[in-house]
Amino acid sequence: MSTVEEDIGVNHKEAPLYEALCMYEGNRHQSLHVPGHKDGNTFDGEAMSHFHSILKIDATEVDGLDDLHHPTEAIARAQELAADAFGAEHTFFLIGGSTAGNLAAALTLCEPGDVILVQRNAHKSVFNGLMLAGAQPVYILPDIEPGTQVAAGINPEHLQMALRKYPQAKAVWITNPNYYGMGQNVTKLANICHQTGIPLIVDEAHGAHFGQADVLPSSSLQDGADLVIQSTHKMLTAMTMASMLHVQGPLIPREKLAGVLAMVQSSSPSYPLMASLDVSRRHLVIKGRTQLSHTVEKLERYRADITKELQHLSVWDKAGDKITCIHSRDPLKWVLTSRHSSITGYQLLEYLQDKGCIAEMADVRNVVLVFSIDVRDEDIERTVSMIKKVDEEIGKRQSIADRAQAGVTQDVTGMLSGMESFIEPAIPLREAFHKKREEVTLQEAIGRCSAEMIIPYPPGIPLLTPGEIIEPVHIEAIRRIKKAGGYFQGASDEKMEKMFVLVNL
Repeated sequence: MSTVEEDIGVNHKEAPLYEALCMYEGNRHQSLHVPGHKDGNTFDGEAMSHFHSILKIDATEVDGLDDLHHPTEAIARAQELAADAFGAEHTFFLIGGSTAGNLAAALTLCEPGDVILVQRNAHKSVFNGLMLAGAQPVYILPDIEPGTQVAAGINPEHLQMALRKYPQAKAVWITNPNYYGMGQNVTKLANICHQTGIPLIVDEAHGAHFGQADVLPSSSLQDGADLVIQSTHKMLTAMTMASMLHVQGPLIPREKLAGVLAMVQSSSPSYPLMASLDVSRRHLVIKGRTQLSHTVEKLERYRADITKELQHLSVWDKAGDKITCIHSRDPLKWVLTSRHSSITGYQLLEYLQDKGCIAEMADVRNVVLVFSIDVRDEDIERTVSMIKKVDEEIGKRQSIADRAQAGVTQDVTGMLSGMESFIEPAIPLREAFHKKREEVTLQEAIGRCSAEMIIPYPPGIPLLTPGEIIEPVHIEAIRRIKKAGGYFQGASDEKMEKMFVLVNL
């Protein structure tokens, strides 16, 4: 990545879209255009104190503010600066989160019936995109990290095997890093793809900061990926939903991609969200990279110290991992796991919340804590103090909990790890989506094809997708997640006693 001093003809101190919005606000024109709040002149009185400043720049495609779907001025320049900062040849702003980028990638690269190789532990938006495109995904199953039982990355050898069996595959789609900050060897995977002449797509929603400091893992763009989607709002400083899609190399049809993005994103995009991408990039280059280096140094020091003191909890460390699918670890994420099989990740989440710590997510075994790119020592110390208190509390309660809930935290991903290295759904996604379905009990569903996505949330990775054959391990996994206190997003039956399957014709 270039720095401000190194750039020739690139001034990262500017924020062209944000500056254009400030100029719009300063002109104080009479608004006879949408939106209806008229620059904040008509709005809920009680809420005005919170929304006032944003409403002044909540504009539309008027003169001087450019058009996201045909950028030639401020937005075009802001995207050029973002491409330079993140090492892309071209960057598209996303105002529908990485979800919009995933949908657009699928619709751009896949025609109906096309085979695409997909890492199975992908976000639901990847599967939704493939469903809309009518693609036929072949799922490459990830390796399992043994300590946390988390689904990590794919084995490069499994990718090579899949490409030999499916030489007609149009692309490969992976997730890097996963929700837990575990990264894989993108360089090796990209080389395998390029040897066969197909692109590597990377859902890098949780890795927008990767490659922005020497103390962090490299980014997927640096490692050779062709299309990379990042949630700039997750690990950097943009507003929620503000994301970016980066492209490099000749394998991605950029004009088609731009057209598809105009289809899946609003024709009235949020200018405050887009401006937040602009200033997030500026902050990253001007101050954020230095902040990242200092933050990682502090976090690693505190992390090493607390690891020595904890008796009942552990903080995941790649240093103790020997499986080939994990190539790196995000130092801004701490993955906490109880050493006792009776304590679930959902319970850990509640323990931390009682102490004043709101964690990012929990699963059956783990809790994930996410730090910012610029975290203060006192905030880390407070977090460490709360973790220590939870550790002590677990020590006092552990014997009682063991008798009451023994074995609850056997993880669902580990249960599925004995399956093949890659699988093809019995029925393609879109075909399954449109077929007739019926609701049955979980036990009756075994051996049938799923008609819905069963999504433990977070992290939003489907346990089952439409068209997949339901195995006994899937049903057992659903029951374990439910028993542990997990939540299934969008499930037809909130109690998860029934589910929809395809009607056998």
